[in-house]
Amino acid sequence: MFRLWNQLTKPRVTVLVLATVLPGMYLGTSGYPSLYVISITLFGTYLMSSASFILNQYIERERDAVMYRTKQRPIPAGEISPGFALTLGIFVAILAFAILGYLVNLLTAVCALSALLLYVFLYTIWLKPRTEQNIVIGGISGCIGPLIGYAAMANALPVQAWIMFLMIFLWTPAHFWALAIFLKDDYEFAGIPMMPVVSGIQKTVNQILLYSFAYSLSVIGFYFVDDRMGYLFLLSAIVLTILILSFAYRLKLSMDKVLAKRFFFFSILHLFLVSIAIVIDSKI
Repeated sequence: MFRLWNQLTKPRVTVLVLATVLPGMYLGTSGYPSLYVISITLFGTYLMSSASFILNQYIERERDAVMYRTKQRPIPAGEISPGFALTLGIFVAILAFAILGYLVNLLTAVCALSALLLYVFLYTIWLKPRTEQNIVIGGISGCIGPLIGYAAMANALPVQAWIMFLMIFLWTPAHFWALAIFLKDDYEFAGIPMMPVVSGIQKTVNQILLYSFAYSLSVIGFYFVDDRMGYLFLLSAIVLTILILSFAYRLKLSMDKVLAKRFFFFSILHLFLVSIAIVIDSKI
């Protein structure tokens, strides 16, 4: 059962979502957030993120069945029924909303639910099967972690929360298109219009470099929009910017699928390190 739950809920992806909630929590209070609020907020967010992935797999069960990477997921593999997955996804979403709404505050619950609705309806159902820009617009759903964190502590969404939202919004296309390059054949076989399939790898690596540059500007720019950010964050942001831009430039020159996969994993580490730098510098 634990194995099936992990396959349905993508816990490794959820860990990154939770990492983006923490900076908002630490910046959303003048002191230190209580361990109780942190625990409840992260647990509720984990459940809501898990529900979104369960519903995603319910909706994409037919496409998953024809892709090599996904055909062994529980629904196409016949380990659970589509009806059970749908019921489970809805139940977990309701549970997550109740936990966040009653034990934290309503704004936090609404932010978390909006992430689920955007991921399921905007990205999975509407954009993903229709346009190569699916992850650009649909990626909004993955940017709400800092809003959840701020809402949990301040019951408000100040400009800093939206700058962090923008940061993740600009990070998402480069991150996901790198994976799409590596999985180009799989997406093409399944008829999913990812950018490498529709417009080719050359355009995709150019766009990865462009979005990496924009993302890097937003990371460094965060130093200037929150006076709690000091030289530790600024130095970290500069070093991390150099690393990701050099990686993106190498990918542009080589257009190598293996390097694209490495960029995908490095981008995860990059966003995680940026989040940790914000948390640490906010309290030094």
